[in-house]
Amino acid sequence: MIIWTGLEKVIKFILGPADTNLVDVLLPQGYLEIIIWVILSISAGFCEEVVYRGYLQRQFIAITGSIPIAVIIQGILFGISHGYQGWKLMITISVFGCLYGFIAVWRKSLRPGMISHGLTDILSGIGF
Repeated sequence: MIIWTGLEKVIKFILGPADTNLVDVLLPQGYLEIIIWVILSISAGFCEEVVYRGYLQRQFIAITGSIPIAVIIQGILFGISHGYQGWKLMITISVFGCLYGFIAVWRKSLRPGMISHGLTDILSGIGF
């Protein structure tokens, strides 16, 4: 989370603040929506890590024979899949996708990324 926060600050400094109007309508309003948001965030953290780091990253490693290239490709695809949030957040999310990819390779497990991803989504939605 410390690395995540630091990277976010660096990216904001380079790109400038993102236009969050595109995602504001998705953020929870009230207790029921917060509960649903938490469940959705946990689900997204699990599912996106399985798809992007568990499946795609491994496929790209097999295709390219290069772990760094595979991490970058899946990170870019991860960012593109979040394109509805605008280009600045898409770039930020691509960087975070690469970070999660690195964590999956380093730890040889998807669990740390799943936990971090879920917590990040929860906190970004509630604390936004």
